[in-house]
Amino acid sequence: MTTIKFGTDGWRAIIADEFTFANVRACAQATARYFREVGAASRGIVVGYDTRFASEEFAAAVAEVLAGNGVAVQLCDRAAPTPVIGFNIRRLNAGGGIVITSSHNPALYSGFKVRTEQASAAAPEILAEIEARLPEALSGAVEQMPLEEAKGKASRSRGTSRRRARRSYRSTRRWRSRPTAMRTASG
Repeated sequence: MTTIKFGTDGWRAIIADEFTFANVRACAQATARYFREVGAASRGIVVGYDTRFASEEFAAAVAEVLAGNGVAVQLCDRAAPTPVIGFNIRRLNAGGGIVITSSHNPALYSGFKVRTEQASAAAPEILAEIEARLPEALSGAVEQMPLEEAKGKASRSRGTSRRRARRSYRSTRRWRSRPTAMRTASG
């Protein structure tokens, strides 16, 4: 079994070596459990990604796991730097965020960064709590919902009200990642 050790901001590894879809989903499952247990999930989680290889697909996998755990997801529709994701966490009053990026590390790496509701890097104590939930997730206990199904639930819920749709249970909506162009795209 893979051992995932969180460091500054989250976890980084070489793409296709340790940074795999199974391991990213396990991190997302552990993070979803943490966000639910501390009450942050009810406000939704922003998920973003950078331009590295397969980052968009890894972010979609994170969104599927969060949605499968009943967490409302705001998934960016294009690559964006971490500060833009932070801006959107604050703008949407989200419970936190996850960014698929390895920042300054070489191109072979990708990463799973956890952001708080203040859009700051998660403190070591928070990362330790998420890390403590990883063994169960790595053993295969990962809940997920296909992205298209999650987006469909969000589209159906939009008829009620924007506020309710934003907080809708098990929904994924796509948001533009540029602060000046934030609006809901049709699912």
